[in-house]
This record gives sequence, structure tokens and C-alpha cells, in this order.
Amino acid sequence: MKIPLNDKMIKQIGSAQFFMLRYETEFTPCTGITAVTKQERRNFKRGIMIAPWCSKLKREKPQDDPIQNGKVKATDWKFKVNGLPCRVLASTDEFAPILFLEVKGRFEGVETPYDIPLPQLREDTLWFALAVDELLKQVASPQQFVWAADWETVPAMVLARARHHVSLTLHNTFDECLVNEIKPFGKTFSLFGSERKNDGVKTALEIGMELADVVTTVNRGFAYGMLSEAIQTRVMAAHLQPVMGRVVGINNAAFARVSDSLLAFKQRLIDDPLEGRKELFKTQAEARKLLPAEIAGKCADKVIIISMGRRVAQKLHDVMVESTRQILRKDKNFPILVVFSTVHGDSGSPARLERMLALQKEFPDNVVCTDGRIAYYSDLMRSADYNCMPSLYEPHGGAYEGTVIPIARAVDGLAEQICGLDPKGEAERMNDLWHPSNEAPSGFLFREGGKTTAGRVKDLAALLSESPSPNNKLFKEMTSALSEVLLQAVDLRLKHPNQYAELVLAAIEKQEGSSWEVNLGGMLALIEEAKLKRSLKHNHEKTKIPM
Repeated sequence: MKIPLNDKMIKQIGSAQFFMLRYETEFTPCTGITAVTKQERRNFKRGIMIAPWCSKLKREKPQDDPIQNGKVKATDWKFKVNGLPCRVLASTDEFAPILFLEVKGRFEGVETPYDIPLPQLREDTLWFALAVDELLKQVASPQQFVWAADWETVPAMVLARARHHVSLTLHNTFDECLVNEIKPFGKTFSLFGSERKNDGVKTALEIGMELADVVTTVNRGFAYGMLSEAIQTRVMAAHLQPVMGRVVGINNAAFARVSDSLLAFKQRLIDDPLEGRKELFKTQAEARKLLPAEIAGKCADKVIIISMGRRVAQKLHDVMVESTRQILRKDKNFPILVVFSTVHGDSGSPARLERMLALQKEFPDNVVCTDGRIAYYSDLMRSADYNCMPSLYEPHGGAYEGTVIPIARAVDGLAEQICGLDPKGEAERMNDLWHPSNEAPSGFLFREGGKTTAGRVKDLAALLSESPSPNNKLFKEMTSALSEVLLQAVDLRLKHPNQYAELVLAAIEKQEGSSWEVNLGGMLALIEEAKLKRSLKHNHEKTKIPM
């Protein structure tokens, strides 16, 4: 069959090693996975990405619409999916191509690809699976493997498994049961009605993790956390514990290319530490002058700490809010400027924003709160001393950017990435788990103590589900632990500039040391190992999952 695409695209499809099934991309963005898929496209040259096309997705500006600006174009490749028309769109840049599948009446999120009623989202994953299956039947060969990601792509992975080796990468442990949505499709998705030995119907991830030839996650620390952190073992992923032993952690690399100028600055810090420090602080001061007047006017002689990201329970911005309040109520002249640079996250986002705004109102000279993407983001990051991430859990987290030093809760991917300076208590234990004693510190880690009691699990569940975060015992312990580290970090920046510059040097080296090529190499090695374990010659028979 002739595929109605340009010759370059046809050649790329034919020579591809794998097809990446992703539910969001840089052209259909939502979470941190967007940043991951952007880098996958730039580094995994022999991959083809397949994603749903969300035609109703709202854009901030008309020129941001990838159809209008020409970054995505419709092809004349069309086919039917269970009676519904489907057309294929394609990215037009020089990176690994994205084939977008537009099924009539499906994938109608407005704010994000997931911004639809949950039953409809579950149905959409099945329609996506059917569309992917038809596309692969037309163009893919058995030598190409299919690389799924998260629960939304598991149905497509399951259909592909009869003809291809398949892998599944977890960016989180969000999960759904599809038993109610499979009924209109007959026996096509009958596996998603399978029951556990003891009770209940298996979820998408349970099935996907059992059937995938390879199961990975985006950070070694998260692979550890899935089996050891109570938020996973007792709250989010208790049902997945029997299959968690299959998960292999392969670290993501930096979410942006490390610039030549940053590497040159790193070398100046090494060759002439004194001049390097002067350049560092001069650059910060110059960047502060470029900030909007309402921020620049508050910067003088203060340490700038950024708290950024989507306003969702995972990010625990509320802990940063209350830690800042605790410090400033004790000393209203404390030399700190906290900038909350956050964007809407979920239904609890407005309540989290109100908590930030209340702090700004109480301490207008020390707190700035923005809502939505800001045009001066790069200047803000160049001006900042620290970036604080008090996450409830964090699969990877992208701890580093430029010369900004991370302050983070010692959990999952953050603990694996950041070697803490003089951590205490549970933070020290986590630091010792991932970092040898001779590793140069590259940031600050904090962590509340305490055993995993029933009360603690209840508090964790509340922090995950309520907005703003309830002021429970665990929340107070987190706030107290972060407050101590914030005081330590500010003191270091103001009184020990040499040591601060050493942290900056180590942070740059951390960014330089990560590699997407190594990331891909790990997956390819696992797939080659899997090919030795599973022959495809019998896979045209009905797939059965272990019961």
C-alpha cells in the first residue's frame, strides 16, 4: 500500500527502530511528560512518535497553533477505525516525526489532552489503541518494537503485542480500570475485564506491566520509591506492588541542551574560582535589573528562591508557602524573596493559588506570586539563587537549570539527582543511598522523619487529595524540615559565597553528565534481552495474561 506522505517521512517510517506511543507531546502539552517527549524527539532519531491529535486544544495565542504556524500538517493518509474516520497529521520539523491520529469525535480536551470527563478519557484510550493498531498494520514490520508510556497507551500496546516486542515506560503511577468502557468493542479488549486472583478487575497498568516485554521508569530513584515510599506502596500504587519488581529505572537526562556558554562558564569557575564567582554574581545582578519593576524593586540584598510548576498536589507548593510564612513571621526582615511562578494544574489549583496570594498579601516585600506562563522566565531563572521543589513524589523532576541551585524534598528522582550539602535525618539516609561520600554536593535536601503508621498514611492520602493541603501532622513536619533548610541555604548564599559557587559548579557538572543517548541505550539493551526471551512466532495466537 502506498502511504500518502512525503518521501522523507516514508523513509523514516521504514528505517525506524521503534514506535513511541505518547499521549501528550510538545504540540499537545500538559505535564512534565511534555518536556520528556520534546527531548525524545530530538535525541531518538530512529523513533517515530504516535499520539492523539486534540483538535480543540486551546492555545494561548493564535500563532501558537501548530496547524496555523505550519509545525503540524494534515496528510491525505486516512482510514476507518471501527467505523469512524481517522486521518493522520504529521510534524514538519527535522526531529523524530510525530504521527498524530485524529479520530472523528474523539480526543476533545480543551485545556489539556486529559481535560474531558474521565469515562470519556478511558473510552478515548481504546479508540487511540484501535487507530494505532490500524496504522501499525499498514506500515510497521515485526522487527520494529512498540514503546508505550503510562496507562493511556496500554490498550494500544496490548493490541500491538501479537506482532511486535513491546515496552512500557512509567512516568507516574496514575492508573485506570477499563472494564466498563470495553463492552461496545466486543472481544477486542477482553483482557481489560480480567480479574485478579483475590478480588477486583485488573487495571490498565496491571495488565500492561504483566504483558510488556520490558517495563521501565524514568529514574532509578523513582523505581526505588515505587517499592519503598508509602505514597506509592500504600496510597497510589498498592495494587501494582506484585508487578513492581519488573520495573527498571533508566534516568532521564536534562530537559534542555546544556548551552556552550554554560559549559564555558563552568570551565572559568574551575580555572579561576575567584573571577568565576564574580562573574556568577554579576550575571545574577544584571538579570535582576531586567525583571519587571514590581519584582526588581524587591530584589535588593535578598536571596531569590523560585517555586515553580503546575499547581497540583504532587508539587506541594503549599509546603513552600507555609515554610516561608513561618520564617517571615519570626523575622519580617529576613533577606528572602520567594517567587511563585506557577500555572493552572487541576481542579484544586485555584485554592492553592489563593494560599500563595494570601502569603503575598501578608509579606508584599518578600513574596511575588504569578499565575500562568511568564515572558521573563529566562531572566527570572538567571537571577535566582535557588529553586525549591518540596514534592510529595517526583518521578524525575529535572532538578537542574542553568546556575540555579535546587532545594528539594529527598524523594524519588530528586534524591537520586541531587547530592545534598550536609543533609540531616531521613534526608541524610536518602542521600547516602544514592551518593558516595566523595561526591560533590550540588544542592540541598530536606525530609521529615517518622515511621509509616496508619495515621501517616492517612495524612499522605489527604495531602494527595485535598486542596489546599490540610495542615495535618505530616504537613507540619514537612514545613518545619523545609524551613530549617531554607535558613541554611540563605545563610550559605550570603555568608559563604565560595561554597555557594562550588554548588553551582557541581550543578552544572550534573547537567553535563546526563545523556539521552545513555537513556536510549538502556532501553535498546533491555529490548534485545527481551527478544531472546520471547519468540514472536506464537504471538498470533490469542494473548493470555497470568492469572
